Amino acid sequence: MTETLHSPAQTPTRGPTRRPARELTAQDTADIASAWLADLAAALKSSSASDLTELFTDEATWRDFMAFTWDFSHSIGRDSLVPRLLDLAKAAELDGVRTSVQQPPVAEDDRIHVFFDFTTKDRINRGYVSLIHDEERYAASMMQTQTIGLQDHPERIRHHRRDGKVYGVVPDRPRWSSERRQQAAFEDCEPAVLILGAGHNGLSIAARLGALDVPTLVIDREARIGDVWRKRYASLALHSTVFGDHMPYLPLPPTWTAHTPKDKFADWLESYAKLLDLNVWTSTTFLNGHYDEAAQQWTIHIRREDGSIRTLHPRHFVVAGGLFGSPKIPAIKGIETFRGVVAHSDEFQGGADFSGKKALVVGAGVSGHELVHDLYEHGADVTMLQRSATYVVSYESYHKYWSGHLFSEDSTFPADFADQIAYATPNLRSDEIQKKLVKLAAQDDKDLLDRLAARGFKFEWGPDGTGIIGAHMSGRDSYQINIGASELIADGKVHLKQGVELVEVKDGTTAVFSDGSELEVELIVFATGYEQFWNHIRPSLGTAAAKIDKAYGRAADNEYANTWRRSAQPGLWFGTGFIRMARFYTTFTALLIKAIEEGIEPVDPKKA
Repeated sequence: MTETLHSPAQTPTRGPTRRPARELTAQDTADIASAWLADLAAALKSSSASDLTELFTDEATWRDFMAFTWDFSHSIGRDSLVPRLLDLAKAAELDGVRTSVQQPPVAEDDRIHVFFDFTTKDRINRGYVSLIHDEERYAASMMQTQTIGLQDHPERIRHHRRDGKVYGVVPDRPRWSSERRQQAAFEDCEPAVLILGAGHNGLSIAARLGALDVPTLVIDREARIGDVWRKRYASLALHSTVFGDHMPYLPLPPTWTAHTPKDKFADWLESYAKLLDLNVWTSTTFLNGHYDEAAQQWTIHIRREDGSIRTLHPRHFVVAGGLFGSPKIPAIKGIETFRGVVAHSDEFQGGADFSGKKALVVGAGVSGHELVHDLYEHGADVTMLQRSATYVVSYESYHKYWSGHLFSEDSTFPADFADQIAYATPNLRSDEIQKKLVKLAAQDDKDLLDRLAARGFKFEWGPDGTGIIGAHMSGRDSYQINIGASELIADGKVHLKQGVELVEVKDGTTAVFSDGSELEVELIVFATGYEQFWNHIRPSLGTAAAKIDKAYGRAADNEYANTWRRSAQPGLWFGTGFIRMARFYTTFTALLIKAIEEGIEPVDPKKA
């Protein structure tokens, strides 16, 4: 993870709490962590800026996820961190700082990883600090704090779990399955939350809200949960590893494959919804919505599978449809005359029927590479059209630098704690780390990249050199995590046309390019990406959409724009991103919605 890029710790001079982390015993580690946390609690209680200053390095950062305020925020540098922490700790009535009862401190990589529990006036929270040697003592180079629960409204997990079957005598006891159907139908009541999209984001939010007793309904236009994955090309698989793909409350079993095929993941999503008793309406289309500012609720129209129109009045509407919406296909002169097969990667199922045929794949992102790989494996004569440039990283380098030891079979930390470390770095500081990681990965992948360049393949390195993470933050998908396609291109087994456009199809079989060259083909697949999902549904939300400049990407405060937090439009929420992001961020979305439902927080703080 990004932790590996911090400067090595300095060697202390004396005493058990002065030893470098690599020499510490478990007891030394616990003593140092306990002492640092005691000093932290004392400095905050006395409001001593000088005492607090001694506990952090000059360049220390702090990132907070709704432990102190109901928003995301960060500080970079001790001079910014200390006064802000003092102010917020006093306002939020911070108390009960102690070493985590779930995760003991760990001395590793010349630093001590310390997790700690604490409360604020209505919340239960967990913090993390990375302690390194600063001159003659341990000081925090990084701190992260996050809420994990509401004091008076615990999640329905472990000893707070529901009964299921109530023991004793219950006259006219209904079947459990009948009760579930009734709950999911919402015939006599309204959902407090309506979620659009039954992918990993929507289902994760629904699971968190369900555990908080917030009536929640998920709608999805597909016939089955997971169909958005089942309908994609046959060779598609998750690029993340099993260790980063756990969803809330239900980790993947230890027998799960290291790499998850898309059909397997589709079935997992369907099973997840069933096992966690989530209320999902499939074959249901969102039509439009209007937000009543005075009543602070939505009027949303949806079309059910039988064609009937249902009107719902939730207080919260969550758009969890992913980053991308409808397929993007360029207008090509004469494409309607093509006598072969033409398809977008969204609907193309794979190369099994194209052995011995000539194929053209337009696009050089992940989908484009995986499709040429699949077509080659099935005996097609395939050409990739790379119109501009692509960021390329090998699968091995990607996980070496962006997953690290936090998500492996030998992980030091459980997923929830590993997530906390992974999201401890403020985005601005992370940008600089991403640039370093991109360069390190490029050095490891140099041989492959040089061979690709020799074939005429053009590279980009993400926005300002920030690679895949920067690309995602800016809504771009021009990257490739290589699992074999790049070698096929480098070896000339997959042909490459670079820097031109497909402009015409003539004579029903000939692809004509902007440089005048031509290619006889029997299959054209457009791996040309998707429209932005928010832009796709924006017109159907009327005036409520006017306040949202963008969903995802960076906001002015360098946290996520309108996503996982309150959006600029009260009652409108967005959830999108990787599986790992959904597991982490849905905690905060759900707890804030619960706080609003319980009257702890107002719907609109500006009008409170």
